Amino acid sequence: MLFLKAITGLPVLATFLTMGLAHPVNVEIEARSLKSSPFNPSIPVPEVAPPLLPSNLTVPTIDGNELRARGTVHRPTVGYFAGFNVGAYTNTGACKTLQDWRNELKQVKACRSSHFSFTVVKIFTTSQCSALKNALQAAKEVGGIKVWAGLWATPRTTFDSDKNELGRQILGSNGNLILGVSVGSEELFRGSLSSSQLAGYIWDVKGMIQNSYGKTNVPIGTSEGIAPLLNSANQQVLDASDAVLLTSYPYYGGSRVDLALKAFQQGWWALGAKMAGKTLIVGETGWPSKGKTIGQAVPTVPNARQYFKAIACWMRSTGKPFFWFSAVDEQWKSGGVAETRFGVSWTNGARKYTLSC
Repeated sequence: MLFLKAITGLPVLATFLTMGLAHPVNVEIEARSLKSSPFNPSIPVPEVAPPLLPSNLTVPTIDGNELRARGTVHRPTVGYFAGFNVGAYTNTGACKTLQDWRNELKQVKACRSSHFSFTVVKIFTTSQCSALKNALQAAKEVGGIKVWAGLWATPRTTFDSDKNELGRQILGSNGNLILGVSVGSEELFRGSLSSSQLAGYIWDVKGMIQNSYGKTNVPIGTSEGIAPLLNSANQQVLDASDAVLLTSYPYYGGSRVDLALKAFQQGWWALGAKMAGKTLIVGETGWPSKGKTIGQAVPTVPNARQYFKAIACWMRSTGKPFFWFSAVDEQWKSGGVAETRFGVSWTNGARKYTLSC
């Protein structure tokens, strides 16, 4: 299947024949190349050794993990939740301290309304900035919040460190607060890993967590954009995953905000038809409150509110789990003003709009 990239500033409609559907589905492909990475490569990633395992476990090799996972396949799922993506950096781009994590998770918890309780945060790296360790400790102290751990998958040394840190933390005293794991973030879209490489990484982590460590209730998958996931050449990634976290930004596709729900739903339904009963989660979606107009997509606070009400309330009413992007504005990012204005709250914690239906 042909992978279609969006023309900068304009939405592109690609037609996909998806499994389980009797007719072609038009899916808007967002110009995701406009959105910057959530990972700050200027901060060193520490080398993390594999964890010391309890006496009843054996030290697994990478090949052993993958073979164990393929030999005995566990398929844990998760139900509805509402959550936020949370970065590992302060507004200057430095690593968040444990106190920074406490403060931000308190803000996440304070976003509770009559319609939403945000009970999960998703992070993008485990070892850099001690992100998973600090997020778990802060979640324990704040209470009522779990963590979806993201592993940054490139280069290989970063994947190894993130995987080993995941192992350390899931075997630690706060490991029960890890709800799920994403291996990589838009690797297929960026072309940083091949489909077979990413699938192998997912099987590797599944083998470590579910088979070697016995955490069979923790789903493992990846976070990716709609076009690569609908591409039949990447089916092995869906086959390896227990859960897929869909990245969808109609803003970057130039959609008018009042038409964004339809564009979003098309992608959701098309991918859902390929999931074979496995969990589909919105990994990232949101609308900026300020920045450049792209096509007919205008970033304002009222439009950000309208988009939240359309998408988040549809997810809630239909019981679909989602992570909103994001809890708080991220001033450290480059790539334009919009990149720094996706938060539902300003940097001081004040809410931009009401999180209700």
